Amino acid sequence: MTPDDLPNASEVTLAVERAIRLAARSGNRLIAASTASVDLDPGPVRTALVTALRAMGARLRPIGDEVEFSFVESVTGDLDSALRSPLGTVHQPGAGLPTLVVGLDGSVRSPRGGSAASRIAWAAAGMPTTARLAEHLVAGGSHAGVRVAVSLVLEPKTAAFARVLADAGCAVAVFSAVSETDPTVAEELARDERISVFAPRTADREQSAESLDAEHAAGILDWGPEFLIDDGAHLIRLAHSERTAALARLRGAAEETTSGVRPVREMEALGDLRIPVIAVNDARTKTGFDNLVGTGQSCVFAIADVLDDARDRRPYGGIAGTRWAVLGYGPVGQGVARFAAALGADVVVVERDPVRALAALHDGYEAATRATALPEADVVVSATGVWHTLDAAAISTLRDGAVVAVAGGIDDEIALDEMRDAGWRERLIAPSATAWTAPAAPGATTVLVLAGGGGINYTAGEGNPIEVMDLSFATQLAALARLIETPQEPGVHRLSETDERRVAAAALAALQGEVDPSPGTTRAGGAAQPWTVHRYRARGPEPGAASAEAPTP
Repeated sequence: MTPDDLPNASEVTLAVERAIRLAARSGNRLIAASTASVDLDPGPVRTALVTALRAMGARLRPIGDEVEFSFVESVTGDLDSALRSPLGTVHQPGAGLPTLVVGLDGSVRSPRGGSAASRIAWAAAGMPTTARLAEHLVAGGSHAGVRVAVSLVLEPKTAAFARVLADAGCAVAVFSAVSETDPTVAEELARDERISVFAPRTADREQSAESLDAEHAAGILDWGPEFLIDDGAHLIRLAHSERTAALARLRGAAEETTSGVRPVREMEALGDLRIPVIAVNDARTKTGFDNLVGTGQSCVFAIADVLDDARDRRPYGGIAGTRWAVLGYGPVGQGVARFAAALGADVVVVERDPVRALAALHDGYEAATRATALPEADVVVSATGVWHTLDAAAISTLRDGAVVAVAGGIDDEIALDEMRDAGWRERLIAPSATAWTAPAAPGATTVLVLAGGGGINYTAGEGNPIEVMDLSFATQLAALARLIETPQEPGVHRLSETDERRVAAAALAALQGEVDPSPGTTRAGGAAQPWTVHRYRARGPEPGAASAEAPTP
């Protein structure tokens, strides 16, 4: 083969990016820790695919081994038949998921199915760790009939989680905002008479989103939960402000996000927190996987999916070679940088904490001020969870055609309100993509804001992959069991290391990994030897003992 026969480098990287995104999207699956085989002839495409998969944390296996992803030149066989044969609508928690076969030509074999029922069943089958922790909850015996309210983005994984709670004997209610709800999933979940659903069940509604969200949020607190699994601490804060009657029955809550733990800690510091809250977000089995790996992958892929879908209005050449500015280098920012770089992006980090900025340099990225980074960026991702991280002044420094998105996110992380007040004009150019043009002036800048400034992964996609949410839901179940079995004082509490280890052990077993069985030390501090054993201790007689021969003066 001559150099002229080799595919163009940009074509290679774009084909690889699309294949990996297709693999993740077809089953809402996680690339990191997955097993994959690459059945391609040696060459630049195979090399680029293997390199990207390894950079994302996939475990490569020989062709023919049982794997979660099989990458081939083209999927052969009756694809339509495969797609008409979904997993089924029977609730099968933790049953395991079949191999997804992905062709570099865009073909795919995935038996997930498109209905809400089959997508919920698919998610349930892919959550073995949650199923294992639910068994622990049942074994505790004190959960039966307990009223649990779940406030999370309502898509197939959350619906499967709600059913796990109901199967365990809890009375369950689910709340989700209009912008964070898949109405078909809400409708399917509402068919389960054990579960009360406070979320929109149709895309057509007469009420405004704000009015409907307020009605549903009040409704789930009036339902009378004893325990609350919250996202963003919105219901915790509502119960402490406008719906205080709910506190008479509410015995505790578990908060799963950074943006939710922050206000709860403020409430605690001010003496306003009246219930115990376990900061699930701070558990090692949550932050190090959900925030870092799951949100990193799902946000980068969702940004690319939106831009690729809009290619008839805006050319799309792939992530490789583009410059990304990531604002915030906490776990979410680290994950975004990791997955963007794995697909060939040039990443610069904007971080006000010098320790985190230093870490970004050691991870291979640039660290710069926003004044330096923003004007040079093709894609800007806010990963801070802080209100008005990107204000109108910062947006005005972006180059024409720059893309702006939020990873994770809170309301108004991008100051669209300021932009409107300043005279920016908005125009929807594609699903989940709005062009914002600066006030009329020669050569006025236009930037593309994705997902209306909301969290890109759950607003324009299906949220985090099943495997990582399995770990997060299992951590939530560990927190719920702790709250039920061992009542806590009002305040913010960490999940115990024992609970973290139990969750991690179940997840490790599901991934067919092993932990070393050698016993650890029981000494305080973890020292291997008694503290009196050190390098410079005396090797002769103990201090104070009589010497056999006095030293010469």
